[in-house]
Amino acid sequence: MKIFRVFLVIIMTFLFAICIGAKETVIYENDFSNGYLDELTLNGNWVVNNDRLALGSGSGSGWIFFDIPEEYSGCRYKIEVDFIGHTSTGGILIGALGDSLSAAPVQFHGYDCFLGNNGKKAALGSYKADGSWSGNFQVSGDVVTAADIHLSVEVCGDELKYNVTSLDGKTSYFGMFYKIGTASKDVYNAFSNRVGLRKFYADKGSFDNLKITVFTDDKIPTLNKKIDFGGFEFKTNALKLSNGAVAGNGAMLTTTSLAENFKASVMLTPDAETKILFGMKDNQNGYAFGIDKNNEQIAFYQIKDGKYIRKGVKNMPVYDGEHLVIVDVTDGVATVTYDAFFEGEDAFKSFDFRLNDYTAGKFGVILNGGRMKDFTVSETDSITGETYINPVAWGPDPDVLYYDGTYYLYNRISAGNDIFRVYTSPDLARWTARNVVFVNDPSEHNVQHYMSPNVCYYDGTFYLFYAAKNTSGSNRLYCATSDSPYGPFTHKHGQVPLHEVPEIGGHPYIDPDTGKFYLTYARFGGGNHIWIEELILADDKATPVPGTLTKLVSPTEDYEIDGHGFISEGGVITKHNGLYYMIWATGHYEGHYGEAYGVAENILGPYTKYEYNDILAWNSDIDGTGDGVFVKSPDGKELWMVYHKHFAVGTVSPRYTCIDKVKFVKDPNGGADILTVNGPSTTPQPKVSNIYRYDVDRDGATRLYDALLAIKEPGELYSGKYDADCNNRNDENDAMAIIAEIVK
Repeated sequence: MKIFRVFLVIIMTFLFAICIGAKETVIYENDFSNGYLDELTLNGNWVVNNDRLALGSGSGSGWIFFDIPEEYSGCRYKIEVDFIGHTSTGGILIGALGDSLSAAPVQFHGYDCFLGNNGKKAALGSYKADGSWSGNFQVSGDVVTAADIHLSVEVCGDELKYNVTSLDGKTSYFGMFYKIGTASKDVYNAFSNRVGLRKFYADKGSFDNLKITVFTDDKIPTLNKKIDFGGFEFKTNALKLSNGAVAGNGAMLTTTSLAENFKASVMLTPDAETKILFGMKDNQNGYAFGIDKNNEQIAFYQIKDGKYIRKGVKNMPVYDGEHLVIVDVTDGVATVTYDAFFEGEDAFKSFDFRLNDYTAGKFGVILNGGRMKDFTVSETDSITGETYINPVAWGPDPDVLYYDGTYYLYNRISAGNDIFRVYTSPDLARWTARNVVFVNDPSEHNVQHYMSPNVCYYDGTFYLFYAAKNTSGSNRLYCATSDSPYGPFTHKHGQVPLHEVPEIGGHPYIDPDTGKFYLTYARFGGGNHIWIEELILADDKATPVPGTLTKLVSPTEDYEIDGHGFISEGGVITKHNGLYYMIWATGHYEGHYGEAYGVAENILGPYTKYEYNDILAWNSDIDGTGDGVFVKSPDGKELWMVYHKHFAVGTVSPRYTCIDKVKFVKDPNGGADILTVNGPSTTPQPKVSNIYRYDVDRDGATRLYDALLAIKEPGELYSGKYDADCNNRNDENDAMAIIAEIVK
């Protein structure tokens, strides 16, 4: 039999004395090997048979409750259990609080994370204010294919994460996030300390290995020993310095504050959970960057009165070996870089935040094993040259076309019969609204609720794909054409849908190796799923190629499922090293939203989802980061992602357009290159590369002839190709900018 909670408290008290970063505290663990159930509240005919917990004879459901001690109130916690030989309904209960709940619940107050009555569907539901069953929020398809499974629910703040896996955790059957209040029937506003299990009497399965873990914040103890490290004096409680490296279990801080602006670098070999501390005013106030090797995540925290407030978190592989970590604070902007893929200083930043209340403070580390060496402090890295800052434009669902030196951004405006407008930019960062490119003609068009314009250029014609609702209120995809990126886009053959099937999306892709044209869609049925189809574009119309329609991605992972639904949509493809990389939006646009990717050898799949999705995730400064598209820099040297964000954290509309740089890095394990994003960014960033800004004829040299072209060549419509001063106008100032560059 495993150790029970009453003994764990004693042991953990000892562990905290020697390992100040031990965050995970198992407060209850039971493998039912001796029938001990004293700390559980039982409701029903529960029995222990063959070292497992099951229900005897009876009808309806049986319930078990456990109350997390008040000392852990508000802490993140996780409850998990094995469900062996299940045939019907059973799962985990998560208690909740509300303003109008009955004093004594009929059954339970809170949420039920369970398997449906056929034993194959995973579901999340809740109970009414009186404690009777309310109904399901989300129900999966028949995704659970094993009789022996592992259920887990993790609660943090006002969100829970529910997962169903194989017993060894290697196979994921289902996962989802849920935020309190998302569902219309939800009557709760906070989680309580009560958790439990529920099972139908009709189910033939049993529970085993029940475990409840709470996660507490690191506490910096009294630091009374001095060590000299990297030319600085530190105080520590238990860390040891040997052969130029600090190691052990403990914490240390510099005895004096670093400058308000600084760049600190260390080589770190992380183990368990490691935290880099900076801007520490004292032992309980400052900032921290955390690396969690066990859960493979990195996070940025603000520490207030000893409480760690998470500002951002990302899924990230934590490989064995030494990793460069850089903390740079410049004029209140903190940038942290964790070199996960052994790139050195070329690694993308992990987080950047503007810290309005930042003042000079001490630097330090909390180690739980692992080691740190090569600590240096230098002047900050200021950005040289021009910068941009997100957002760069207004509007949701951005689609960007780069054509002949100009970026064209198409957005829905829906002002009367004016539907889509085009914006132009020479550099992705500065945009100017131009003309309306698509107008609803009531005499011709019999649709409404237009959305998601996507424009591409193919064989001399510009094609606009968009979604709209027909007279029955069902979404369809349509195609219009023009001979100019400025429109107008019209239907040469009438407004005829591509298919008589509900669908949205319509993002185009031209395979650079075959020249074939493809379009991705989002179709419905148990959620939003991404499909692809080859099209023939000719004579101002798009014709699907029979037999090529293929489903690429379905929402199966916790980052794709939330309280709004099962959602994967907006498939956008690029090709790299002979492989197809597809990004897509995850979750509902009113939720946190995000961007994931998968890789395939064939454009029609199958696509393997990246293990550490989302690659673009929300944080405390920016939310709703999704619906991204790829676009190259004007000189083709860089790849960028254009995506939208919410107006503010907690407020969806109006949404805005952002850009951040993308690159591929080598997989240390030898797999396909890994797609990484330098964002989401909310602080100044280097502008998009363009070696041809002043080299109009792109011959590799900037000469007076380029200035002459900037004066003579532009036509009536704006062209970014000649906009050397990047002000979204073609005028004599472009020639002057080129001449100034020559003189310089």
